[in-house]
Amino acid sequence: MKIYRNYLLIIILFLIATCKETPTEQTFELNALLTEEMVNDVSLDQGVRADSINLKGGIVWNYAISVPEIHDGEEIPFIIGLHGGPLGSSNGEGYLKCLADPGFRKLNAIIFAPDAGEYYFWDENNYSLILTLIEYAKKYWPIDENKIVVSGYSNGGIATWYFGINFPNIFSAAIPVASRYDYNKKLKIPFFVIHGDYDTTFPLFETQELVNSLKNKGSDIQLFIMEGYNHDIGCDYDYALWQASDWLLDEVW
Repeated sequence: MKIYRNYLLIIILFLIATCKETPTEQTFELNALLTEEMVNDVSLDQGVRADSINLKGGIVWNYAISVPEIHDGEEIPFIIGLHGGPLGSSNGEGYLKCLADPGFRKLNAIIFAPDAGEYYFWDENNYSLILTLIEYAKKYWPIDENKIVVSGYSNGGIATWYFGINFPNIFSAAIPVASRYDYNKKLKIPFFVIHGDYDTTFPLFETQELVNSLKNKGSDIQLFIMEGYNHDIGCDYDYALWQASDWLLDEVW
């Protein structure tokens, strides 16, 4: 009986270890508030601007978008950019103009930066809209489905971890900036983690421990430290996004 119990214990420990190595991918249902026609009607004229989509039920979804010059027949990268700020903030336009657009400019990508509104980006009200938009954008927009990236700052960075971990079949890479997360399984997509060494909101050592732990589990993950940077100078992190862009071009794509 003792041998049997020991054997059973070994099996249980093996199953636990196996589960820790394989993230559970979440599924989602298309959000009925957002239709294919709404996404198809989004203007892809070249430039950076703020706009909105009138969802069903009288709901207005505000966003900012950056569209580069697109040649006929060309498929380009697509970046979901997630702003920071407290619950209820609406900073998609500011985040896009000061950080995401200059930081990712060399990628010649469409960057879509939605407002979080009254919910966090990882709340279903937001993540289902974002994922639904991606599904329809793949059908109507000239994007390369193998070059869809999620990136965000602070709370948007936390959401970037959430999207990259739970929906790895959608994104080719994740770039969280100045954020914090708790995770103990092997990542399925590459991560480029950006953090300031003077960040007192989310101390650097916590992110270092997380990145080292995930590396030890075989994850494709890098940590880029911005020396002398604190949490309150988000727009100045564009240099780190230039480095992340090179990483995407040279190592991921």
